[in-house]
Amino acid sequence: MLSSAVTMGQLQQSMDTISHNMANINRTGYQRREDSFSDLLFQHMEHQRVPQPEGNRLTPDGIRVGNGAGVSQTALRYDQGAIQETERALDFALMETGTFFPVQTEVDGVTEQAFTRDGAFYLSETAPDSDLWQLVTREGDVLTNGDGEPFVVPGQASDFTLHADGTLVADLMEGGTATLGELEVAAIERPQLLEAMGANLFQLPDLAEIDVDEADVLGFDVAGATQVTQGALEQSNVDMATEMANLMEMQRSYGMHARNITQQDEMMGLVNALR
Repeated sequence: MLSSAVTMGQLQQSMDTISHNMANINRTGYQRREDSFSDLLFQHMEHQRVPQPEGNRLTPDGIRVGNGAGVSQTALRYDQGAIQETERALDFALMETGTFFPVQTEVDGVTEQAFTRDGAFYLSETAPDSDLWQLVTREGDVLTNGDGEPFVVPGQASDFTLHADGTLVADLMEGGTATLGELEVAAIERPQLLEAMGANLFQLPDLAEIDVDEADVLGFDVAGATQVTQGALEQSNVDMATEMANLMEMQRSYGMHARNITQQDEMMGLVNALR
């Protein structure tokens, strides 16, 4: 009974993960989560104390009495999502897995570096009544280059072009162009280290605590034509059919453990009723 009760709680956590994936199926650049299970603490009991020939027995001797199964890891899956053309100049789709757009976000008033695969950017004033703008995500996080510097856009900018060498150029309304800088993407060598921050953002943990050198994990590359496509967005990598199949599997397992608890409760009631 205890084993089933513990496992039901873990299955509920997995169903919550699946529900979260399904709720974000239309979110640009969303990376799906996937749970993996492992046995909780168990004890191996030798029920056959006197060795006896057991013929063609295929199972190992003894039985394992444990406390059920638990979610051992919730991993991000960085499969490439479908590419949807938008023909919008400030929409950029990442074409390689393990790459992200570097942005700056504020957490409790502190500016921190973060990463996202959502390539839909917009113009935001650098200051009230300013004639200078910067590129931001839909949540207001500032797009930066590899050095953490934002792109400064003149107020007369009317259109944008990403060249094959990664240079981002703005067309000005009165004529001419302005070079904004090189669009760079962050290449994460070990993306499973990333921690979700919410709002489709990720951040690296304190690498010093886990004895990892930042140069071995994080690098920046100029966004060439093979890495980034302008005028398109990467959709989420959630497959509704797969998520529904996983949800049905979790629900059936949950129901099996619920019936197990009910049957054990009935058996205990019968034992207690014996005179």
